[in-house]
Amino acid sequence: MRCRSGYNRSGLVVAQTLIELGQNSTTAIALIRQKRSPWALNNQTFEQYLNTGIDIAYLLTGLETHT
Repeated sequence: MRCRSGYNRSGLVVAQTLIELGQNSTTAIALIRQKRSPWALNNQTFEQYLNTGIDIAYLLTGLETHT
């Protein structure tokens, strides 16, 4: 999998796969940056998804705020 620059979307997918295989998010992100580029996963939101857990982030983004 590779997106246009190969820094964010594909990094997100590969990091999530590493997490599902047993790595913690910090290690997965570091491995992506080490192997791909120091600028990989430079999208702060994607990094937060990985640290929170994509399944939880998905649930949270579906919440509506009522004021």
